Amino acid sequence: MRNGHVTPLKSPPGYDLKIAQTCSFLVNVACDMCAKWIAAGKPPPDKFTWKPSDSCPITSPVFPLDKWKFVGPIWSTFTSKGKKVSEPFAIFAYGPDPTTAYLAFRGTQTGDDWDEDLKFDQVPYTPPTRTPITGIKVAHGFYDVFNGLDQNALNATFSKIASGRGRLTVTGHSLGSTLATLTVPLAYATGIPGANILLHAQASPKVGNSQFQAYYNDLGVPTFRLVNTSDVVPKMPPGPYVPVGLEAPYDAAYPTEAECHNPCCSYSYAVFHPDDPYNPDMDTCMARSEPEMRVEKL
Repeated sequence: MRNGHVTPLKSPPGYDLKIAQTCSFLVNVACDMCAKWIAAGKPPPDKFTWKPSDSCPITSPVFPLDKWKFVGPIWSTFTSKGKKVSEPFAIFAYGPDPTTAYLAFRGTQTGDDWDEDLKFDQVPYTPPTRTPITGIKVAHGFYDVFNGLDQNALNATFSKIASGRGRLTVTGHSLGSTLATLTVPLAYATGIPGANILLHAQASPKVGNSQFQAYYNDLGVPTFRLVNTSDVVPKMPPGPYVPVGLEAPYDAAYPTEAECHNPCCSYSYAVFHPDDPYNPDMDTCMARSEPEMRVEKL
């Protein structure tokens, strides 16, 4: 049942729906990975055994898991409320195209993640490549989680991609999209040409100031930002933050923010139904895609 306004997905120049659908699938696998970690009692990295799954009823029938190879998870260790925490945030994935590696980041799923999301103050950003641009700043919380990522593991894979002249597609949802955005310059710094990197962000908050936007744009990385215009998260943080990339907007005005922002039932549904992106079976979809919104109950 439609309860709100609906606007079809508007694809900007160069936006490939098949790639967007693949990225959405991989984000859902990354979300399920974290949900399993939470259900297991949040064990440390050496105690967590992960078997890939996709509980999203939109993407799971389309992408057989046995056609993909997954590597991970990639962890982040950061300090939240005075305590050090380690959480699984990302996975590498390799599909039918052997020349392309995917890196997918899940979004906010724990209380510690929420705490980092709300650190809107800007902090100085250290670019991994040379740039004449000064005064680059990014959100404190997003940068904390990014700096906590296992960058040795990331760089080792990026170096292999660069030496093999392969391609890298980076994606994420919500908080994960900010980490994906911050990871792109790291991949570029290892020698992957900007033209061989692609960023497909969904529901991404804004990461930094206008100087960060200018620095990022200079990398020449094709970047897209899938946005439900009824979702509050992509509008945050407020100025002086600015987004990066070309926006691919749609409007599906569900009754609640949890529905508007849902990675599976809103965002995945939209890229599979771009002309009519309002999911009429939202309640059923969210019930099947467990846990609801894949966010730990707070």
